[in-house]
Amino acid sequence: MLHKLYVLLFFLICTPFFIQAQNRGQTRFLTKDDIIFKREFNMGIKAHTNGFGLSAHFVKIHDIYKKTVYEIGITDIKHPKEFRQQSLFASGRTTARGFVYGKRNNFYTLNASVGKIRSIADKGRKSGVQVSYYYGGGASLGIVKPYILQLIYGISEAGEYLYEPVRYTEENANFFLNQALIYGAAGPTYGWAFVKPAPGIQAKVSVMFDWANYNEFVKAIEIGAMANAYAFLEKRYKAVDGQIVEDGLKLGRIPILVGDNNSFVFANFYVRMLFGKRW
Repeated sequence: MLHKLYVLLFFLICTPFFIQAQNRGQTRFLTKDDIIFKREFNMGIKAHTNGFGLSAHFVKIHDIYKKTVYEIGITDIKHPKEFRQQSLFASGRTTARGFVYGKRNNFYTLNASVGKIRSIADKGRKSGVQVSYYYGGGASLGIVKPYILQLIYGISEAGEYLYEPVRYTEENANFFLNQALIYGAAGPTYGWAFVKPAPGIQAKVSVMFDWANYNEFVKAIEIGAMANAYAFLEKRYKAVDGQIVEDGLKLGRIPILVGDNNSFVFANFYVRMLFGKRW
């Protein structure tokens, strides 16, 4: 599977240059249909290898072949080994939600980047597909939000389960990881009081295909690869007389899952749909 991803990445990077090489020697002439706009705005919906994202793009058009893109967006990044499962207590009479066993944090990213678009295949007169390549990068702010589980602590006199929202800590690890006590995942509103930041950077490269019928509109698909890297300070623990106690801070990986199988670098392939307007 991994070698197939590398082949796809090689194809994405090299395709624009193959097309550009084929276009060499062809003289380009502006026509009345080659309207030169100054600005462009579009919105994007992205699905990547381990999540989804939304973005907005403010574009400065230098000429019909060159653009500068200013992008802001938010992305959800999941661990590759996340697996959502049904609660043992789920039934038509309960509100038990599905959950990801062993997950301790959700991870979101706020991204602000600058990039360049270079057109390498013209669209033609109000039809066809314009092919461009994009490269860029910028700052990224990771948001580490605790993943909250509803854990059972008793049964009421009426025979109903009593549960409470709990976030993972080193002290309650055995309780948090006991599937017999997991009633289900808490709602998305839980955990925001314990959010922690993780500053980082982002870089992207992609190929874009714009098939809008008229030059003033944007209707495109973007296929690319992105890489994000983050720095995160987390608490360090040690055992003292059989108890787990804090032992300062350390520069660590983004703790999405319980254990050491986490990372501070996230590389993903993505597909994004873009819709917008030029003026």
